[in-house]
Amino acid sequence: MKKLMFAAAVMSVFTVVAADAAKSTDTKPAESEKVELEKQEAPIFWGFANYGLYSGYQLYGSLLNNEPTLQGYAELNANLRFGDWDLGYFGPGVWSNTDLTRRRSSQGDWIGDVFNEWDFNLHWGRSFWFDDDKTWALTYRMSFVWYYYPGKYYQAIHPASDTTFDWDHYFEITNPYLTPYCNVVREYRFESNLFQFGLKRSFQVTDQFSLTPFVEFVVRDNRYNWCFPTRFGALGTCPGFATFKVELDGTYMLTDNFGLFAKVAFCSIIDKGMRTNCDDYLASDEYGENKDFAWGGVGVCFNF
Repeated sequence: MKKLMFAAAVMSVFTVVAADAAKSTDTKPAESEKVELEKQEAPIFWGFANYGLYSGYQLYGSLLNNEPTLQGYAELNANLRFGDWDLGYFGPGVWSNTDLTRRRSSQGDWIGDVFNEWDFNLHWGRSFWFDDDKTWALTYRMSFVWYYYPGKYYQAIHPASDTTFDWDHYFEITNPYLTPYCNVVREYRFESNLFQFGLKRSFQVTDQFSLTPFVEFVVRDNRYNWCFPTRFGALGTCPGFATFKVELDGTYMLTDNFGLFAKVAFCSIIDKGMRTNCDDYLASDEYGENKDFAWGGVGVCFNF
């Protein structure tokens, strides 16, 4: 689950490197002391959460609901460290959605469906550092996700057992400059595949305020139809490049553990077949109106 491309100033990099090289190594702690300090500072359990109001329900650069929703996510992790062995972290997570209008409700409720989707996951992740200063790494995270739809909207169009599982593999080259990343998704109901890739860069504007722009593309095979307009047409259509997204995320931390966030994005369906599907078959649906759309949200975030 972000960011636009920015160029690093080459002369600044050389200046910082030269300054670091000029510093006396006598003032630095020994490697054994640094490792021991890291062990003492690393918590056994940690996690984060967020909850916010969004202008719609956007997934993989495509719009599932073009009216307001409440969405939140929380996860708890345990660091897997045994002596000198660092095995990463492991834990559960949960995401939820609540539609705030009747846009997708067949029951006429003021609130379309309270908590009409729950996505549960178990995940494991680890950063494989390339240097002792821990500035460059290959970061990997694997997640197994179960999607559960208890809302009346889903009950009306699908049986209760109509759900799916994902197996996600996320990779990024962690560094202080420009971070490439990708996410490989295997979906099991239709035995389909989806591939996200993009670039991101985080800027610490002040001690409390950070901005993270990113740009992202989505590629999928002809069976992945959960969140694309081909799900209303015949399966087996429109494989390949699906969507494009540019997003800017901002976070302002009021304390070490509590903050506010805001995000805004522009998304576009770039697959010609899916755009034709929107125009020809979905004029009365939100897809017909929102092949290209702006999307965003505001909320609160927690670290613990």
